[in-house]
Amino acid sequence: MLNIDIDDPRVAILRPDGALTARDFDALEQAIDGSINAHDVVPSLVILLDRLPHWESLAAIGRHVHFIEVHGRVVPKVAVVGDSPLLALLPALADRLVATRLRRFPADQRAAAIAWARAEGDDPGRIEVIEGLPRDVVAVRLVGLITAEDYRDGLEPLIEAALADRERVKLLVEIGDDFAGFSPGAAVEDLRFGLRHARHVARLALVTDSGWIRAAARLFVPMWDIDSRLFGLAEREAAMAWVRR
Repeated sequence: MLNIDIDDPRVAILRPDGALTARDFDALEQAIDGSINAHDVVPSLVILLDRLPHWESLAAIGRHVHFIEVHGRVVPKVAVVGDSPLLALLPALADRLVATRLRRFPADQRAAAIAWARAEGDDPGRIEVIEGLPRDVVAVRLVGLITAEDYRDGLEPLIEAALADRERVKLLVEIGDDFAGFSPGAAVEDLRFGLRHARHVARLALVTDSGWIRAAARLFVPMWDIDSRLFGLAEREAAMAWVRR
């Protein structure tokens, strides 16, 4: 069964429940096309997945493939909301196979997924400045879905401004519960940022409770030869004290 909610003509919220049938995809196609005809707007899709879906039959798979072939050319965005590790692979695959922008959000980021689906670009994602630290410390908080543009327009100018009258800066990055992830472009920009600025960063404090981010930091940060330390969100004040030393 597929529950379909298109109260907002800009966003269709889909919740699979049990095996998906060919009739489900017939109903989805009719609902999407009916909304387009009524409002002259192609809705983005937000798919809420408590668990990975499955299909009742080969006919259901065929109708699903047909829907993707026809509507994948016009649906602007697809947000997949769920915690299965396999869902993390979807954005990279989709960016290579279909024109639709597909992003994955954790299960507790449903509101952020819907907001992203409604937005014109890859917003809402932003890099917020954390105030109250010395001038040689660049402190930021990552919120929502972070894109390459957020790096270029948000973090890069802060680093460049801090380096205007010194050779090296200290960096504090906080990633809390309102962080939704990185777009594929942001992952590339993160690597470029490291290559450009690693020699300019004297100390790095990463403040987060996210297990996968902490694991990635342990793996990749040592490559840049930066004095770094991981802190939990409850240790934010300790992180600020350490990075300003």
